[in-house]
Amino acid sequence: MEDVSSCVKGNMAFAQKDFSGAIKHYTEALEDDEENVVVLCNRSAAYYEMELYKTSLKDAEAAATLDPFCIKALDRKATALTALGRAKEAQKAWTDALFVGGDLEVYMDIVSRLTGQPISKSAPTTPAQAAP
Repeated sequence: MEDVSSCVKGNMAFAQKDFSGAIKHYTEALEDDEENVVVLCNRSAAYYEMELYKTSLKDAEAAATLDPFCIKALDRKATALTALGRAKEAQKAWTDALFVGGDLEVYMDIVSRLTGQPISKSAPTTPAQAAP
Protein backbone atom coordinates (compact mmCIF):
# COMPACT_ATOMS: atom_id res chain seq x y z
CA MET A 1 0.00 0.00 0.00
CA GLU A 2 1.28 3.45 -0.89
CA ASP A 3 1.89 6.09 1.71
CA VAL A 4 -1.54 7.16 2.88
CA SER A 5 -2.02 10.59 4.40
CA SER A 6 -2.79 10.90 8.08
CA CYS A 7 -6.12 12.49 7.19
CA VAL A 8 -7.14 9.50 5.06
CA LYS A 9 -6.02 7.14 7.83
CA GLY A 10 -8.14 9.18 10.24
CA ASN A 11 -11.14 8.90 7.94
CA MET A 12 -10.66 5.14 7.65
CA ALA A 13 -10.40 4.78 11.44
CA PHE A 14 -13.50 6.94 11.90
CA ALA A 15 -15.45 4.81 9.44
CA GLN A 16 -14.49 1.75 11.49
CA LYS A 17 -15.65 3.56 14.65
CA ASP A 18 -12.07 3.63 15.95
CA PHE A 19 -12.45 7.17 17.22
CA SER A 20 -9.28 7.26 19.31
CA GLY A 21 -7.33 6.06 16.28
CA ALA A 22 -9.02 8.69 14.14
CA ILE A 23 -8.07 11.40 16.64
CA LYS A 24 -4.46 10.20 16.59
CA HIS A 25 -4.29 10.38 12.79
CA TYR A 26 -6.11 13.73 12.57
CA THR A 27 -3.71 15.14 15.17
CA GLU A 28 -0.78 13.93 13.04
CA ALA A 29 -2.35 15.61 10.00
CA LEU A 30 -2.70 18.84 11.95
CA GLU A 31 1.02 18.74 12.80
CA ASP A 32 1.63 19.18 9.05
CA ASP A 33 -1.10 21.81 8.60
CA GLU A 34 -2.48 23.19 11.85
CA GLU A 35 -5.00 25.37 10.02
CA ASN A 36 -6.66 22.58 8.03
CA VAL A 37 -10.35 23.27 8.62
CA VAL A 38 -11.50 19.91 7.25
CA VAL A 39 -9.20 17.97 9.58
CA LEU A 40 -10.26 20.12 12.55
CA CYS A 41 -13.91 19.38 11.75
CA ASN A 42 -13.19 15.68 11.41
CA ARG A 43 -11.30 15.56 14.69
CA SER A 44 -14.14 17.49 16.33
CA ALA A 45 -16.54 14.77 15.15
CA ALA A 46 -14.27 12.05 16.54
CA TYR A 47 -14.04 13.80 19.90
CA TYR A 48 -17.82 14.15 19.90
CA GLU A 49 -18.25 10.42 19.29
CA MET A 50 -16.03 9.77 22.32
CA GLU A 51 -18.27 12.13 24.33
CA LEU A 52 -15.42 14.60 24.77
CA TYR A 53 -17.75 17.49 24.05
CA LYS A 54 -15.57 20.36 25.33
CA THR A 55 -12.67 19.20 23.17
CA SER A 56 -15.02 18.70 20.23
CA LEU A 57 -16.25 22.27 20.70
CA LYS A 58 -12.68 23.59 20.85
CA ASP A 59 -11.83 22.06 17.46
CA ALA A 60 -15.13 23.21 15.94
CA GLU A 61 -14.56 26.76 17.16
CA ALA A 62 -11.00 26.73 15.81
CA ALA A 63 -12.30 25.59 12.42
CA ALA A 64 -15.06 28.22 12.43
CA THR A 65 -12.54 30.92 13.32
CA LEU A 66 -10.29 29.90 10.45
CA ASP A 67 -13.21 29.70 8.01
CA PRO A 68 -16.35 31.48 9.22
CA PHE A 69 -18.18 30.25 6.10
CA CYS A 70 -17.58 26.55 6.80
CA ILE A 71 -21.04 25.17 7.44
CA LYS A 72 -19.60 21.91 8.77
CA ALA A 73 -17.61 23.79 11.43
CA LEU A 74 -20.72 25.68 12.53
CA ASP A 75 -22.73 22.46 12.64
CA ARG A 76 -20.03 20.70 14.68
CA LYS A 77 -19.97 23.68 17.04
CA ALA A 78 -23.74 23.62 17.49
CA THR A 79 -23.77 19.86 18.01
CA ALA A 80 -21.10 20.07 20.72
CA LEU A 81 -22.87 23.00 22.39
CA THR A 82 -26.09 20.99 22.46
CA ALA A 83 -24.31 18.08 24.11
CA LEU A 84 -22.93 20.50 26.70
CA GLY A 85 -26.46 21.73 27.47
CA ARG A 86 -25.86 25.15 25.91
CA ALA A 87 -28.97 25.17 23.71
CA LYS A 88 -29.19 28.93 23.10
CA GLU A 89 -25.62 29.09 21.84
CA ALA A 90 -26.22 25.99 19.71
CA GLN A 91 -29.30 27.56 18.19
CA LYS A 92 -27.27 30.67 17.30
CA ALA A 93 -24.57 28.55 15.64
CA TRP A 94 -27.16 26.68 13.59
CA THR A 95 -28.88 29.95 12.68
CA ASP A 96 -25.52 31.37 11.59
CA ALA A 97 -25.01 28.27 9.44
CA LEU A 98 -28.29 28.93 7.66
CA PHE A 99 -26.89 32.21 6.34
CA VAL A 100 -23.58 30.76 5.18
CA GLY A 101 -24.82 28.82 2.19
CA GLY A 102 -24.61 25.20 1.26
CA ASP A 103 -26.78 22.48 -0.12
CA LEU A 104 -30.46 22.07 0.59
CA GLU A 105 -30.09 18.86 2.61
CA VAL A 106 -27.78 20.61 5.07
CA TYR A 107 -30.27 23.45 5.41
CA MET A 108 -33.14 21.05 5.99
CA ASP A 109 -31.16 19.22 8.65
CA ILE A 110 -30.36 22.48 10.43
CA VAL A 111 -33.96 23.70 10.25
CA SER A 112 -35.09 20.34 11.62
CA ARG A 113 -32.68 20.67 14.57
CA LEU A 114 -33.76 24.25 15.24
CA THR A 115 -37.46 23.51 15.16
CA GLY A 116 -37.39 19.99 16.56
CA GLN A 117 -39.56 19.00 13.58
CA PRO A 118 -38.53 16.67 10.76
CA ILE A 119 -38.52 18.44 7.41
CA SER A 120 -39.74 16.50 4.39
CA LYS A 121 -37.35 16.56 1.45
CA SER A 122 -40.30 17.40 -0.79
CA ALA A 123 -41.46 20.30 1.40
CA PRO A 124 -40.30 23.77 0.43
CA THR A 125 -37.95 25.42 2.88
CA THR A 126 -39.07 28.99 3.50
CA PRO A 127 -37.70 31.68 5.80
CA ALA A 128 -40.73 31.16 8.05
CA GLN A 129 -39.70 27.55 8.63
CA ALA A 130 -36.14 28.62 9.44
CA ALA A 131 -37.19 31.08 12.14
CA PRO A 132 -36.23 29.94 15.63
